[in-house]
Amino acid sequence: MYIKFWGTRGSLPTALTCDDVERKIRRALEGAVGLDLSDSDVIDHYIERLPIITKGTMGGETTCMELQSGEQTIVIDMGSGIRKLGLDMLFNRSYGKGHKQIDILVTHTHWDHVQGFPFFIPAYIPHNILNFHSPIEDLESRINQQQEPRFFPVSTKYMNSTFNFITIKPNSWHQIGNIRVYPFRLSHPGFTYGYRIEDGNSVFVCATDSEYKRVDPESTKRYVELFNEADMLIFDAQYTWSEALDKIDWGHSSAIMGSEMAYRAKAKRLVLFHHDPTSTDEKIWAAKALAEAYLENRISDDFECEVFIGYDGFGINF
Repeated sequence: MYIKFWGTRGSLPTALTCDDVERKIRRALEGAVGLDLSDSDVIDHYIERLPIITKGTMGGETTCMELQSGEQTIVIDMGSGIRKLGLDMLFNRSYGKGHKQIDILVTHTHWDHVQGFPFFIPAYIPHNILNFHSPIEDLESRINQQQEPRFFPVSTKYMNSTFNFITIKPNSWHQIGNIRVYPFRLSHPGFTYGYRIEDGNSVFVCATDSEYKRVDPESTKRYVELFNEADMLIFDAQYTWSEALDKIDWGHSSAIMGSEMAYRAKAKRLVLFHHDPTSTDEKIWAAKALAEAYLENRISDDFECEVFIGYDGFGINF
């Protein structure tokens, strides 16, 4: 499998401020002291070695992921990040010519998970087919309502592709081509679903927008079973541990909880995801370091888990 992150923030899109950019420039310049910056090769080599936190950003688009397995592509959620995915499909993958199928899994319909769909250009191309898969029974009406004139100037009636809404059963396997998907409820305001996705070679689990109020083995047993031996576990880490304790019923978790759940489930890779709009890149990166330190004491001959930050534009094979 291959996963690419097109949007990784929670709640609402978040742009870098001028102060944020200035801090990054300062950090880069401080690290370049003593280098011959008149030599473009030196500059290129220096930039190449800079960490993403300095030369880039975690990003500000809301939730959207693209999963590829062989010739199949599945899009997970339609936050603002789907706009850039659509442009990539249009200009680099011939979706502008029509006759392409796009399968979309929807976890839930809070704004940060659907707000990008009106800007998804492949949906306006005649003869493209969009299949929406979700346990949400009234998903079609929810998508249409978002683009009513009182909310958005362009109705879904002007989207010239074909829409198919496929209601799938929670806690039951659903086949999409050669990929099978298992939806399960998560603890989050409203009806929200995670997905365990298997293609016969790899196991991918998406568990964003979820809260874990009780952490004892019995209370987490169901999740551990669903996350079991995932090759990649996407985990909601919007808050720090203390913030999560202060924000009961807000429906989000922390990097520490993700680390513990990854350990209990023997997941091979943990991706921290759904970053809070107030979190700086530095704060997000610090959560990764904390998760790694937590897992260091758990590593054994039969368990090792690699921790990643989900950031806009990040892609990885597994």
